[in-house]
Amino acid sequence: MLMDEVRGEAFLRKLPADIRDSLSPAQAEAISRVAQGTIQRRHPIDLRLSLPIPFGERAYAVFLVGKEKRSPARRAIDQELRPNDRVSQFVVLGLAVATFSLAAFIGLLFHNAILAP
Repeated sequence: MLMDEVRGEAFLRKLPADIRDSLSPAQAEAISRVAQGTIQRRHPIDLRLSLPIPFGERAYAVFLVGKEKRSPARRAIDQELRPNDRVSQFVVLGLAVATFSLAAFIGLLFHNAILAP
């Protein structure tokens, strides 16, 4: 991947010149490879919203969808650090289904209104 290689080299260029010059070729290559793997990838669906809530505050909501690339070990660590609340998951799923159903119903109403004589 050419772009990853460019990013790895850009990371190395950010190091102070004296430190960069002191690295052996093997060290520089290893650091470049690690830097290539740390670049965040874009998700196919990435929705980030800042929503106003009462009393002048704002809430931040994120909806991401993409291919699972974490290893089983990483998923286990994430599960320990941020345990899932099943009730919250069902509430969010229910809201998503309700929103989709409402959008489909409104679409059908408009579709029938346009086709009705």
